[in-house]
Amino acid sequence: MADVLRVVAVSAGIAVGVGLVAWVVLRRAARAPIAVHLVTIVVAAVASVTGGVLVAAQAMYLSEHDARIAITIAVTSGVVAVVAALLVGSQISRSARMLRGAAEDLGNGIPVEVRPIAVGEFRAVLEELAASDARLTAAREQIAQQEVTRRDLVTRITHDLRVPLAGIRAQAEALQDGLARDPERYIAQIVAQTDRVDAMVSDLFAVSQIDAGTLPLRRERVSLADVASDAASDLRPLAEAAGVELDVVATDPGTVEADAGQLARAVANLLANALQHTPAGGGIRVDVSRDGDAALLVVGDDGPGFAAGEVDRVFEAGWRGDTARSPHRIDITGAAGLGLAIVRGIARAHGGEATAGNGDGGGARVAVRLPLAG
Repeated sequence: MADVLRVVAVSAGIAVGVGLVAWVVLRRAARAPIAVHLVTIVVAAVASVTGGVLVAAQAMYLSEHDARIAITIAVTSGVVAVVAALLVGSQISRSARMLRGAAEDLGNGIPVEVRPIAVGEFRAVLEELAASDARLTAAREQIAQQEVTRRDLVTRITHDLRVPLAGIRAQAEALQDGLARDPERYIAQIVAQTDRVDAMVSDLFAVSQIDAGTLPLRRERVSLADVASDAASDLRPLAEAAGVELDVVATDPGTVEADAGQLARAVANLLANALQHTPAGGGIRVDVSRDGDAALLVVGDDGPGFAAGEVDRVFEAGWRGDTARSPHRIDITGAAGLGLAIVRGIARAHGGEATAGNGDGGGARVAVRLPLAG
C-alpha cells in the first residue's frame, strides 16, 4: 500500500507540474489561435499519462515490455488527439472568425447574415447578432423618420406662426400710426390672432410633454360621455353656423380613471378636426359606448375621409394630408397639424390607444379606446 501511495503521489506531482507548465504556456499564448490552446491541453494530458506510466514502471509495477507498450499507446493516442484537436480547433477558429466578421458588419452598418456554423453556441450568438442588427436598423430608420418629421414640423410651425404674427404687427402699426379707421375691429383681430398663436404654442408644449413622457395627469373617475357632451356643446355654435349637425350618442359608456381636462382637450381636437373637413349640410356623430373592458369614443364625419396612404401617418406630429393643406371654411386648430398627435398621446398616457380610418359610408372615423375604471 505504501508503494501504491508513493506512485499516486509522484504521478499527481507530475500531473501538477505538467499542468503548471501548460498554464504558463497558455498565459503567454493568450492571443494565440484556439487550436494552439486545444493542442496544449491535449499534450499536457498525454504527458501526464506518460509520466504516470514511467513512474509505475520504475516502481516495478510494470515490466519493461509492458511499459513500452503503454507509453506507445499513450503517445499514439496523444498524436491522434492532437490531430483531432487541430481539426476541432480549426472549426472553432473559423466560427470565431465568422462571429468577428459579423460583429464588424454590425458596427459598420452592414446587414448581418446568418450562415452555417459548426458550433451550436456560436450559431446562437450569430443569430442574436443578426436579430440585434435588425433591431438597430429599425431603430435607425425610426430615428431618421423622426428627424425628418421634426424638421418638417419646425418648418410648418414657423410658417404658421409667421402668418398671425405678421397680421398682429401690421394691425398694431396701423393703430400706432393712427391709420386704423375702426380701432375696435383691429383690436379684436389682434386678440383673435394672439389666441391663435397661444393655441399653437400650447399644442407644441403638449406635444413636447407627450414625447418626453411628462404629460401631467390628475386622475379621477370621469364619465367619457359627459366629457364628449361638454366638448360638443362648446363647438355646437360653430357647427350650426357652418351648417353642420353635431350629435352625441352615448350607450352605457361607463367611467374611466382619467384627467378630465386632458380628455376634454383630446375630444375637442377630434371635433375641431372633423368640423374643418365636414361640408355644409353634413354631420358629425360622436358615439360613446362600452367595448368589453374599455370605453370607446368614436368621432365620424361626412367629410372626404382619409386618402389612401394617409391613415398610417395621421397621428404624426406636424403631418398634414393633401386635404389638410387646402384652406378650410373654419380655422379652429391653427393648421399646425398637431391635433391628432395630441389625441394619440393623451390616449396612450391613459393606457389606451387612438386609431383612424374611413367609415363604411365614407368620411373619416377616429376612435379612442380607454380602459374602464376599476
